[in-house]
Amino acid sequence: MIKIPKEVKRIMKTLEDRQFKAYAAGECVRDSLAGLKPYDWDVATSAGLADLKELFPDAKIVSEKYSVVRMEFVDEIFDREGDFVGEEGVIVDVSSFRKGTVAAGGIAPDKVDFAQTIEEDLSGRVFTMNALADNGYDLVDPFGGREDIKNRLIKTIGDPAESFKEDPVRMLRAIRFAAELNFDLTQSVYEAICANYRLLEKISIDRFRNEFVKTLSAANAGKGLSLIMDTGIINLILGDDVVGRLTRREKNDLMILSQNIDRSKQVPERRLGLFYITMDKKRAMPSIEKFNFDSKTRQHLVDAVHDMPKLYFTSTKEMLKKFIYERDMDRYNYLANLEKAQRIVFDYDSETKIKSKMYLLEEVHALNEPIFPEDLAIDGNDLVEAGICQPEETEKMLRMLVEKTHIKPNLNKRSELLKLAKLYKKNKLAAMTRGIKWTR
Repeated sequence: MIKIPKEVKRIMKTLEDRQFKAYAAGECVRDSLAGLKPYDWDVATSAGLADLKELFPDAKIVSEKYSVVRMEFVDEIFDREGDFVGEEGVIVDVSSFRKGTVAAGGIAPDKVDFAQTIEEDLSGRVFTMNALADNGYDLVDPFGGREDIKNRLIKTIGDPAESFKEDPVRMLRAIRFAAELNFDLTQSVYEAICANYRLLEKISIDRFRNEFVKTLSAANAGKGLSLIMDTGIINLILGDDVVGRLTRREKNDLMILSQNIDRSKQVPERRLGLFYITMDKKRAMPSIEKFNFDSKTRQHLVDAVHDMPKLYFTSTKEMLKKFIYERDMDRYNYLANLEKAQRIVFDYDSETKIKSKMYLLEEVHALNEPIFPEDLAIDGNDLVEAGICQPEETEKMLRMLVEKTHIKPNLNKRSELLKLAKLYKKNKLAAMTRGIKWTR
């Protein structure tokens, strides 16, 4: 038996008092047996959706079709200064027993078949370690999942090849579980993935991306990445042509990444950046575009493959301010953190350069030196009121002024900026050479 949170016990008792069967089931039981503390709990029950609505009227209906409702028992945690630091508690999904059948290619069936017993429900849970249930009195383990958890093995219920043909995304989940739990694939599961990974070409890119990102974000992402490369799935992520043309240096960097990625923080965008900067941008970009990342993640990854070398050679305050200005502070912070992670993972001798940029930026802030137009001592209204610009011209003029103050921050005074704006308005050569630092 496992330790079930009081909130989950209360839900199970409510169901049992009405003569329904109720069990904590699936991954929450697995994690509990593995010594982890689950945040998400699943309760499987013989009650139908109408019963669940009646018994838990305040629950959120997650799915009418699959008969799933959700209850959250979560408290926000704040530190002594009143800053939010996280959440504690549990989220509980309650679902009716159902048979785990899927259509070809992992497409959800039009009709859901509900089961009569917990054993029927567990038989559709794919992996033995997830086919477990506990009602507080007995552990239901029809497929030896507890022993597999003890041995840290990922095994399917039945023939793995047939299971992966039913839903190819299960191959990615097996690898993701290995990365999250530090478990090993059984030989039959590993060989079935090697033989059938091409079936993953049939799944939606969203399903593929979600599993890939979760794998790279896991505590043991190095194990997951090694499996992705060893099984051939890397060909579907990068493309056969790209994998075939990887240089010796790129292959070596991917190998080092798989060995050391766990040293970096489990930040999805940062881990993805570490993956894509192992290769030339021409080889990385098609994969970035293929996976249809959200706009912010895509921008960060594009910056990673295009701008990391530029950041490395940014060595003066003027260069740093220009680098940040041409992007924005959020994009710069991403690259700066990626550079730190890159040093840790690849053991680059770049600590001095990283600390130098940190010192330079601290100095920029301490001296209140402008980086963006909004940091200037004047704005567009000042330019219009002084008769220097029309409203539609102010944005361009402010850009020129801030670029000049990158070199000469002492010019960030109202009188000096207005004088400079008048010069740029009259003298095109002065405007064109504003970014040049003249030396004697």
